[in-house]
Amino acid sequence: MIKNEKPKKNLIKLFSNSSYRFISDFLNDSAEKRAQEQANENIFLKLKMAALQNSLVVIQVQDEQDEEKFQTISGWLPKVVNNDSIVIRTQENQLVMLPIERIKKVTTLSPNGVQESISR
Repeated sequence: MIKNEKPKKNLIKLFSNSSYRFISDFLNDSAEKRAQEQANENIFLKLKMAALQNSLVVIQVQDEQDEEKFQTISGWLPKVVNNDSIVIRTQENQLVMLPIERIKKVTTLSPNGVQESISR
């Protein structure tokens, strides 16, 4: 009888651990998603302020193919900035479109010389 009870206990323990892990992952995913949305909102607000002030912007962007690589782009933003992506006019007069979720760091230099940075 003892041999039969041990597999049942192991099965019950495995099931309860799986349920706990599922709920934990679900809750952590929600918290992580909220943190990501808050970071996007903070970066969006910084970019919007930089566009209004006509500040020089230096942006560090995560590479699409390799998440370990980053690209740095500098330039100016148009007066209107969208929520999900931005267009930056580089110092070489090229237009580059960037999704906000790929932006890792933003540094702005306003015309009066004030420098500010924000990062994820």
